[in-house]
Amino acid sequence: MKALVDRLAGEISERYIQYLEAFLVNLWSDAGFIEFRAGYILRRDHQLRSFTVKVEADAGQTDAEREMLIIVVFEEIEAQIDLAIAAQKVDSN
Repeated sequence: MKALVDRLAGEISERYIQYLEAFLVNLWSDAGFIEFRAGYILRRDHQLRSFTVKVEADAGQTDAEREMLIIVVFEEIEAQIDLAIAAQKVDSN
């Protein structure tokens, strides 16, 4: 699980290299949940943005289910980054 998270985090860092100054995702376990704590800084404003995505720990029973959950979480992380970039472009116009 950690290897997939690291790989997807690396892919996001590479894909958004012109926009991101820093990007980090950490995994946490908390009372039956797995938390993906994501944070990033956009180059344009140097402001830290962070959020947490929680997934029930028993939602992924098999390796394939866990992999799909991680992919979906990273799609959400990408969507948040895209929204922040789009908001900056609107603000700068």
